[in-house]
Amino acid sequence: MRRTVLALIALSAAATPASAQLVVIDPGNLVQTSLIAERTLRTYENLVAQYETLVRMAQGLGGLNRYRLPSIAISRHDPSRWTYGAAWLQGLNAGDVRGELYRQTTRPLASPAGVIDSLPPTARQAIEDAYATVEITDAVAEIAGNQVAQVRSYSGAMQPAIQALEDDVVNPASRYHELTAELDKIAAGSLLARRQDTAANQLLSHVLEQLLARGKRLRDTEAATMNMRLANLRDGRAVGASLIAGAASDLRTWRQP
Repeated sequence: MRRTVLALIALSAAATPASAQLVVIDPGNLVQTSLIAERTLRTYENLVAQYETLVRMAQGLGGLNRYRLPSIAISRHDPSRWTYGAAWLQGLNAGDVRGELYRQTTRPLASPAGVIDSLPPTARQAIEDAYATVEITDAVAEIAGNQVAQVRSYSGAMQPAIQALEDDVVNPASRYHELTAELDKIAAGSLLARRQDTAANQLLSHVLEQLLARGKRLRDTEAATMNMRLANLRDGRAVGASLIAGAASDLRTWRQP
């Protein structure tokens, strides 16, 4: 470093014309300037080395066309093949927001209004709970079927975006592989992935709802069975004794016609 500074001072002195002027040099500033120049040179050399490494890696990778993948065809139902289920199959393809197509393929559910009003509270509650299970099952099935149709349409709209991203990734032109272009492709890929995750999560939520409705049905069945067992344990002996007493009385009082 000292030799560099002395050499700069000598060059400055040699370049100064002979006159009455004096050359003023701040050694501290000169040293700092030299250090900055050396750091700049090392940074430039590192950047060049990194660039050359990236070029070698790109040349070794070769073309990316071999990574192209064919798109997955979106499956749809063919309602014309099915006579009695065609209505809801069409809803699964194109959507069924109000569940009208679904109800065309299910058995109608009669209304309990006016029928269970005269029942005892316990019996009425049992009928209402069973009726609620059927309603919940219908509601879950209707919205799940409509969601499946929406995901089908959404996948069709997303496929061109995925294909465009693939074209940019495998394009051999250098402008598609500059730093900003690579960052844009990464951002686009992340966005498409999040969109797909959202659609998948919606379908999973409807699968969970179907399982919950099935769980309620099983729970109601088990509860009814358990209630009958408890009633038998609580009142079985008395009912049995009454039945036997009644049968004995009938036998005693029976006469040949």
